[in-house]
Amino acid sequence: MFCESCGNQLPDNAKFCTACGATTGRSQAAPAQPAYTPPPAPAQAAYNPPPQAQPVYSHASAPAQPAYAPMAALDTPLGVGQFIGMFFLLAIPILNIILLFKWAFGSSANLNKKNYARATLILAAIGLIFTILAGGFIAEIFEEIMYSFY
Repeated sequence: MFCESCGNQLPDNAKFCTACGATTGRSQAAPAQPAYTPPPAPAQAAYNPPPQAQPVYSHASAPAQPAYAPMAALDTPLGVGQFIGMFFLLAIPILNIILLFKWAFGSSANLNKKNYARATLILAAIGLIFTILAGGFIAEIFEEIMYSFY
């Protein structure tokens, strides 16, 4: 047998030319393998076990619910008119404290209004403490002035 590319003489069972490396066009036949035949299925047993019952879940194993899941309607942003109305209501002396506590700790208040009311109550408490401390210092200064004249 001769190579078709370079004409070099090749052995009869060669797949490639030893001189140029070209293929001869022959391939060695792979050894024949028997076709896979799956083993026969075992005969089904006469006894079929009963299906297992589905587990029953009690309230004790129910998944935990989130502690706070706000409704979408309560979390809508407040409009300009709502803020203006809220400021006018907070200008009324006794009503403002009642409304702030209702909005801060009530469950039906808008989340924005609730946060505003909580922040206002915290700032009012800080202002009250500052006023008491400053008033004490001012009262002490007046007392020193008054006793200096005697």
